[in-house]
Amino acid sequence: MRDNMKLLYFVLGLMLVSCQQEERKTMRKDRHIAIESELELWVETYGEKGQEACLLISGAGANSSFWSGTLCQKLVERGFYVIKYDHRDFGYSTKIDWDKDPYDFLQLAEDALALLDELGVEQAHVVGHSMGGFIVQLLGIHFPNRILSLTSISSSTHSPTVPPPPKETWDIFLSNHPQNDFEKDLPGFMKVWAYLNGTADFDEELAVAYTKNLYERQAIDGALGATHVKAQETLTDRTEALASVNIPTLVMHGEEDYAVDRYGAVQTAASIPNAELVLIPKMGHLPFNHEILARFENEIIAFITKNRRREE
Repeated sequence: MRDNMKLLYFVLGLMLVSCQQEERKTMRKDRHIAIESELELWVETYGEKGQEACLLISGAGANSSFWSGTLCQKLVERGFYVIKYDHRDFGYSTKIDWDKDPYDFLQLAEDALALLDELGVEQAHVVGHSMGGFIVQLLGIHFPNRILSLTSISSSTHSPTVPPPPKETWDIFLSNHPQNDFEKDLPGFMKVWAYLNGTADFDEELAVAYTKNLYERQAIDGALGATHVKAQETLTDRTEALASVNIPTLVMHGEEDYAVDRYGAVQTAASIPNAELVLIPKMGHLPFNHEILARFENEIIAFITKNRRREE
């Protein structure tokens, strides 16, 4: 009996040490960081500061939880310092009175740079989804010396030649009327998420967890990311400007994206010299399918790892 107890304590001790080592390896830190006198961004970092940095940028109406802990952990295991954050006027970040303090879209890109500055990061791999893809493209165009590699996902060039979303997309968006009641609002969001998932199987638990996190961070009583959409009105066609980007670039898109036509990805990749294009079958605008999410994340990890800065 005594020997069995010793064995049990030994096993528990190994488990505790393993958990402590895993926690140290991940080194997650959550906090608000001020980038202006009255503007704080909610920031989550993983890994050791001083390692090569990777900045993950979400889309309109999406917070930092869009990027999974699994993705962050795998990047940390490969020696990266991972940063993700909530945009201004969303999630845990400072809310904006648009009528008093409107902002243009370039300001969202400058927010990302200001965050890197506050963290003491000179250069980073930047990964953006949807509106975040617009942001990383602008970073590559206007601030190429700060960018190690660029990954644009589910995004486009904002060219008028990219087909607009079909009528059904707008109908589904407009049919959802959240009233800041998670239980009552969930069915409306699940209809939207199932549609944006594409033609792959819809893994509902991913969508429920994603939606619950939105409600935990702020009141949801209207269209998600409304001011982000307003800021996009200042965007122009980037097709010609992207030709000047001389940064390793991955362009990834779902073949069944009904929010941003996949031609947006094809055109983006064609505009950037030597860009790699990955089109994922059955994937929509948002990956609420475990297999597709794994493919989505593995493509990001492989590309960033391949393009990490080599020590001289």
